[in-house]
Amino acid sequence: MIRDRGWRAGTRVRLRPSQRADIVDLALTGRTALVDRIEVGADGRIHVVVVLDDDPARVLGPMSQIGHRFFFTPEELERLDEPGDTGPRTLIAGLGDGFNPADVFGSTVVQRLRTAELPGRVDVDDFGIRTGDLVHAARGYDAALVACTRRLGHQPATVRLVDCEELPHVHHVVAYEPGTGAVPETAIGEAVRLIEELTAELAESATPSER
Repeated sequence: MIRDRGWRAGTRVRLRPSQRADIVDLALTGRTALVDRIEVGADGRIHVVVVLDDDPARVLGPMSQIGHRFFFTPEELERLDEPGDTGPRTLIAGLGDGFNPADVFGSTVVQRLRTAELPGRVDVDDFGIRTGDLVHAARGYDAALVACTRRLGHQPATVRLVDCEELPHVHHVVAYEPGTGAVPETAIGEAVRLIEELTAELAESATPSER
């Protein structure tokens, strides 16, 4: 990963455009954003690529980067994170078809977690059926946890924590074994508990310099 002056993916910033003067600058000035990546141009200049905090399409993958990523020089950004704040970033993601009652487990879990007080630097997003976008987004995190429905041959209507091998950059899956009816509240509660414990463990495992 390319770094400059402590910039890294996940750094929170406030936008202070100064090198251009157009209507886009006026709209972006003062907005808060998250550093997506760092790039070096052919002339050797550093470009910090950011995505707006309140952009509902911020988790979209490469095919949407042009419309939802913005390029700035480091001088045009005000850090909101302290330079030493390099603790682990965790993505909690939901997967599943929201139109299928048996597949709403992931979206329901992340909806509950949006209002939970989670330790560390945690983002919670519902990706629906956009698995490719999830894989792309997970690259910018130290850990990625996914809640979804999976048929693993276990007891129906139960939740298990399993390793994930088929999704790059995803570390764990909180998997719901579907039953014959709607997802029970007990399964949702168990998934929320597991994810809260995992995020707490990740935060505690960070070295002192990472916290």
